[in-house]
Amino acid sequence: MPNVLDDIVEDVIEREGGAMVTNRPNDPGGRTQYGISERSNPKAWLDGKVTEQEAKEIYISKYVIWPRFHQIPATHQRLQAQMIDYGVHSGPQLAIQKLQAILNTEVDGIIGPQTLLAIRGCDPRILNNRLVIERVKMIGRVVQKNPGQLSDLGGFLNRALSFIF
Repeated sequence: MPNVLDDIVEDVIEREGGAMVTNRPNDPGGRTQYGISERSNPKAWLDGKVTEQEAKEIYISKYVIWPRFHQIPATHQRLQAQMIDYGVHSGPQLAIQKLQAILNTEVDGIIGPQTLLAIRGCDPRILNNRLVIERVKMIGRVVQKNPGQLSDLGGFLNRALSFIF
């Protein structure tokens, strides 16, 4: 794995709160450490905690390799970082679908040759920032449907907006 992906995963872990264990009532994932929820990753929680190495392996497997975010061209590194973060926060398939809608490609939730070609044909800054806008709109819809998440709105928005460049 190239070093840039290590850096992206470390940034995600930091945004997710690092080693601190949380168990917030509004978080459907239940107990979380390094951003790894017990509900989505029960094996990592078998001994009652998640190690940083386990977290990194989960992020690489589920949020980099499986959704093929590692194939996003180096010329679009900021987009790659945002897609990994968006995938962690909202699910890789949703992140891909939002990107594909922006690219006007088939919205199938798979990073394949068509999607990669469309990415290469776009200005990195414009494409990345358009995705930020879509994330912000989605966050608004999510909080509107689930007002219990209103207390997290500022954090959600700051997270998405941190990818603007």
